[in-house]
Amino acid sequence: MRSIRSAGAALTLAGIATIAGTAMPAFAAGPQIDVTPSVAAPGSSVAFSIVCIQGKNVGTSATLFGTTLGLSEHIPMEASTHKGVFVTVVKLPAGIMPGAYSPSIDCSNGLAGTGTLWVKSGMPKPKPNVVVPSGAPVTGDGVTSTAVGGPLTAAGIGLLGLSGAVGALAIRRRKASAGK
Repeated sequence: MRSIRSAGAALTLAGIATIAGTAMPAFAAGPQIDVTPSVAAPGSSVAFSIVCIQGKNVGTSATLFGTTLGLSEHIPMEASTHKGVFVTVVKLPAGIMPGAYSPSIDCSNGLAGTGTLWVKSGMPKPKPNVVVPSGAPVTGDGVTSTAVGGPLTAAGIGLLGLSGAVGALAIRRRKASAGK
């Protein structure tokens, strides 16, 4: 019985050690880095942001290293509206080759990481959503409406007739009861 307890304790400790060993990298993870959009075309603008907070240690600045993207080596990032968060927007060179890029970003408090950007050539440029009106607006009491003769027309005419008949009956009853 004693050997079973010892084996159970040994297995429990081994399980805890395994879980603790795999959880440690999560605690040692780098800062949160966002790249927007994560897939871009040459010549387009891309925003990089980083959260430089590790416990109570909050970074006061951050730097994007743009040499992998064909940009200047040190690109200072601007402070965001939130403490410890920094952002910069860069325009990709028109001659950048398609592929995956991982520029480094360093915080003043020692945190560092890389952001992943995919550059694809031949991406369609988004067209602005502009609606050009033509003709007068369809407003008012329905006189200008172009939707006539549909399936609801017969139902509408039937309801108008029914309400007229009910109204006529109500007036007749009122006159009849007033004369008594």
